[in-house]
Amino acid sequence: MMFYSSIFWLAFNFGIHIVMVNLVIGLAVLIPLLNYLGMKHGDQLTVSMARRLMKYYAATYGIAGVFGTAFTVFLFSYYPFATLVIGTVAIVPFAIAIAMVALNFFSLITYWYGWDRWSPRTHNFIGFLMAASALLIPFGFRGVFAFLNKPVGLYFTQSGPSLNVAEAYSNPTFWPLYLSSIVGALTATMIAIMAGFAIAYLKHPDNEKAYFEAALRKFFIPSLVGLLLMVPLMFAYLMSLTGVPYKFNNIMVGFGVTIGGDAAYNFTWIFVLHLALVALQFIALVYIAYAAFRGNLLSRHVAFWSVIGGAAALGTIEAGEMLNAFSQFPRFIASLNATQAASLPKPWGTFIAAYNNLTNYNTLAAASFGQFFTSFMMAIMIVVIIVFIYVVFFKGSSK
Repeated sequence: MMFYSSIFWLAFNFGIHIVMVNLVIGLAVLIPLLNYLGMKHGDQLTVSMARRLMKYYAATYGIAGVFGTAFTVFLFSYYPFATLVIGTVAIVPFAIAIAMVALNFFSLITYWYGWDRWSPRTHNFIGFLMAASALLIPFGFRGVFAFLNKPVGLYFTQSGPSLNVAEAYSNPTFWPLYLSSIVGALTATMIAIMAGFAIAYLKHPDNEKAYFEAALRKFFIPSLVGLLLMVPLMFAYLMSLTGVPYKFNNIMVGFGVTIGGDAAYNFTWIFVLHLALVALQFIALVYIAYAAFRGNLLSRHVAFWSVIGGAAALGTIEAGEMLNAFSQFPRFIASLNATQAASLPKPWGTFIAAYNNLTNYNTLAAASFGQFFTSFMMAIMIVVIIVFIYVVFFKGSSK
């Protein structure tokens, strides 16, 4: 596959953005839940844990926003016409996602500000809004992703293309994708939380012992259940892609499995990497269970494997999203080849046939000076983000 600067920048920014978004979803659910349970049972350690995680939630939200904005800018710069059409047709799923992003941002700020200021009932209600809005963000965006798999609900009128929203959400690829996204986000976040407190424990064993133990006891079983659920959900989504042979074949060709023809590309290696990272998470959790059974739960070895599990969890998200994206390369809408697109009502069929191709990008955006300036500014942004991550997540003593 040839190198395209457009693909590189989209994949780079989306890859970081989507990992952060998964953590945002998980933290938005787990923080108010931890705080509620801690308050209910008079468990100040759990309340303190929720409050500490709130700082990381805000930082993660900020990083997700930065790279999400960069991804959007690159998308519009390289593919202005395709983005305009898809954004117009799928305006309702986009609107749902954007509204939930706004509500989540509002509730994040309000929840943090209201800590120890408002009544528990009001604070818990804001926490509920924070969790619900986070869970509904992918309800909008995964609706768009499902449309890009197969444009269910697309129809044409004299004024142009439109979308039947009810039909769009009956897309056979939507629900497996959405449910696996939610379960995956919650599971990865729980494992990442254990990893985060493991790092703190390795740095400050005496101060962080109670937090690390609490994280293991609270999240080990739910994360194991989440991983066990992820396996059938992952394969349910894969089976739903049998209705999109182009994408299915690009994923499975390395196993010698194709439907109705050959694959255009072989991205099986990303799928294998994804499966290996899932297996590594299981290994990490099995080791933690073994250590607990031996009565040696709090040890550097357990902390080490917790960190390995957390890294594997985030890597699993990255590999899964890259597989989902690259398996439809170079198409925006995976199920439409050029002939099928051209057969759609004119002039839209001709337009879609021309621009349903990631290699047909805006050459002005890929000009040498533009690439130099883009690379320079992205390098500055990456350095700033790395320093920000270090200061927020790693620097300083425990509190």
